Amino acid sequence: MTPYRFLAQGWMQMLGAAAVLALAGCAAAPVHDATYVLQPRESLDLARGVTLTYDSFSDSRCPANVRCIWAGRLAFRFILQDRDGSEEFTLGPDQPVATPAALHGAQVALDLGSVPAARAGSARTTDLMPVTLKITAPTNPHSPPRP
Repeated sequence: MTPYRFLAQGWMQMLGAAAVLALAGCAAAPVHDATYVLQPRESLDLARGVTLTYDSFSDSRCPANVRCIWAGRLAFRFILQDRDGSEEFTLGPDQPVATPAALHGAQVALDLGSVPAARAGSARTTDLMPVTLKITAPTNPHSPPRP
């Protein structure tokens, strides 16, 4: 083998490794298990290039100690942004879990224990309503089960 051929093979291996590293940098970083408390309009970075924003909430639930024809609904609206665009989803007591496509199998779950009860009386309020979210990373079928 000539010295030039040996050098050419070494350069090709280094270029191949550099290409693999460059392409790996394009993939979204994995999302990890975590719990977050957010206020409306607050954002957080779930992974490199992936931002979750608690956009707003709507509370049309029937106040406690009041007779209503319709029970109403509590909904929390979120926007998930990544390099490919944005995705909106809502969570509430009637739908506490979402699996947005941008999270590649990770789940966002509303902590139902932190959801406040319907307000007493008939007065509507514009108070802020914090939300507690539990993020669960996707399970890898090739990894051992979690304890």
